[in-house]
Amino acid sequence: MSYKKFKISDLENHLKLNVSMQKWLPDTMPTFPKDELLLQNLFYAETESLHSEKARSEFIIAPTLQALRRQNMDKFTLFSGYEFNVDKKSDLNGFCDYIISAKTHKLTIQAPIFCIVEAKKIEPSYDDFAQCGAEMYAAQLHNAQEAFPNNIIFGCATSGFSWAFLHLQNNHLRIDPNYIPLTFKNPFLVLELLQWIIDQSITHTTP
Repeated sequence: MSYKKFKISDLENHLKLNVSMQKWLPDTMPTFPKDELLLQNLFYAETESLHSEKARSEFIIAPTLQALRRQNMDKFTLFSGYEFNVDKKSDLNGFCDYIISAKTHKLTIQAPIFCIVEAKKIEPSYDDFAQCGAEMYAAQLHNAQEAFPNNIIFGCATSGFSWAFLHLQNNHLRIDPNYIPLTFKNPFLVLELLQWIIDQSITHTTP
């Protein structure tokens, strides 16, 4: 079983996680500077057919994460479509859509802090949450194995238009019921939250 095959029941019974739908997102977030390149990319994306998961990934999710990267060039490494095999005996293996690492300029995934899963439909589903939760658990386990002092892992399941955020600390996985919308003219609510996650992870972590 790979990450994509996990269900919520597998997180609870197999990985022994306490999974809850619970608000954890902050009420206030840092402002994110206007990114003209992203707005231009989204302007053209609006004319594309975005019915498939792949199209939304290419035209919405990837450009948004690239904008985050431009604002934080020396803070993290973004991995897209990388294999992340942590514990095959526990089925924690397979390819991840996106992983953000707290270590910069690396060729392999080190010190993962944030896992992002592409939702299959317009709204993230429980299956998307399960896949993301399994990847987050693997990231937490990976950090423990590498003696990297970071027990808190963030996650997100997104269609590009709707972003659902997850938080894993110890064995408690919380899914915030307040999905953050992204529109072609205003992607910055999502970027503000992504920036907050980067700031939280980097500030409270000493690689």
